[in-house]
Amino acid sequence: MEPKWYTYFNYGSIAFVAVLLILILTNSVSRDYYIPLLIIAIIIFILRIIFRVIIIKKIRERE
Repeated sequence: MEPKWYTYFNYGSIAFVAVLLILILTNSVSRDYYIPLLIIAIIIFILRIIFRVIIIKKIRERE
């Protein structure tokens, strides 16, 4: 993954999780959806960590 695309993914995922948080905090969604939305947010953060590790490994291999 190129650094440019990683940057888009990184900030895009933060923005998406922020939108989910705003939906939950403003009671815009039913309480039945709180747990699924939180699970989605956790999965996104785990994916960010995995992609960060992969990118760091690729950068170190190039050097």
